[in-house]
Amino acid sequence: MTSLIAEPLTIESFAPYGSTISPDEEISKLDESTKNANQGTAIKLMKKSQVENPLTQYTPNWNMFRCFTQPHLKTPLHINGRKNASTINHSIRVLEKHPYSSQTFLPMGCSSGEFGYLVVVALENAETKEPDVSTLRAFLCKGNQAVTYGAGVWHAPMIVTGSREYIDFGVLIYELLDPNSPEKDCVESFYGDSDLVITMFTVS
Repeated sequence: MTSLIAEPLTIESFAPYGSTISPDEEISKLDESTKNANQGTAIKLMKKSQVENPLTQYTPNWNMFRCFTQPHLKTPLHINGRKNASTINHSIRVLEKHPYSSQTFLPMGCSSGEFGYLVVVALENAETKEPDVSTLRAFLCKGNQAVTYGAGVWHAPMIVTGSREYIDFGVLIYELLDPNSPEKDCVESFYGDSDLVITMFTVS
């Protein structure tokens, strides 16, 4: 069994697996050299997340996922264990990768004040092309953070947490122009209930 504790998403910690859009973290680093935009009514931060696909037969598409909260995850979460706090364990039953395309998940209508979803990622084993479980990490994401999985990075399907019924995600990915097989660029690896287990702390 592989078991690990979910950690808060940061730009630096997620970098081996792709890139992020993390507004609160980015804004906290700004200095006087930052340029305003839109006649001073906005701040523009350039090239915060990268999308990729080198194959010309693919085209970028925005899809939408409405991801529902599983019953055992319907509780507020905290980044660290507190005294008397209980834990929630969540089993990962499948990891998938898109060998040629990055994939961006942008949550819509979510609060930045709480964790809204969990992402689980792993790098590829260079020899077997399967997930390298020694690189497995789990990240708790706030409602205003977006993630871009790099091409070929293994990841679990989106996992929504908290009291909400669901989160809508806008999802940017390159797909085949052939309308009969838009998801051909997808490989899956399956696990038993106790093979990959993520632990999260509840708010006490």
